[in-house]
Amino acid sequence: MNEVTRKWLLSIGGAILLIVVYGIALKVSDYGDTVYSRHANLAAARLDGVIERGWVPELLPAGSNDIWETHDLDTNVGGGGFQFPSNDLEAFKNQARQWAGTIVTELPGNMTRIEYSRDRSRIELFLAPSPQANVLTGVWSMKPDR
Repeated sequence: MNEVTRKWLLSIGGAILLIVVYGIALKVSDYGDTVYSRHANLAAARLDGVIERGWVPELLPAGSNDIWETHDLDTNVGGGGFQFPSNDLEAFKNQARQWAGTIVTELPGNMTRIEYSRDRSRIELFLAPSPQANVLTGVWSMKPDR
C-alpha cells in the first residue's frame, strides 16, 4: 500500500470514527426533551434561527451545507454536522483564529479541531476529509461552559 492510499484510508477512518462516536454519545444522552433540525445550507440555518438561538455554532465555514443539529432542551447539550468544500478550509481556520480564545489544532489524518466558548457554551468542531472528493465533513458538540 502506498503512502497516499494509507493517508486517505486513515482520513476516511478518522471521519467515520468521529461520526460513530458522536452518534453513540447522542444516543446515550437521549433521555431529555430532544429536538432535531436539518438545513440545506448556512443561509437556511440562519433564516430558521437555530444559530441565533445557539443550537448551531455561529462559527462555521461560509460554504457549509447539509447542516443538521440535535439538542436537549433540558441539559442544553447538543451537536450536529455539516459538509463544506475543502478549498474553504484554510480561510475558515484563519477566520477561527481571529476569535478570541479559539484554539485551532491540526490532528493526524488531515483532521482539524477547533475549540472555543461563546454565550456560556463550550463548542468543539472536528473537521475531517470526506469520502466525497473535494469535500470536508464537520461535526460539533456544544455544552454549557461551567
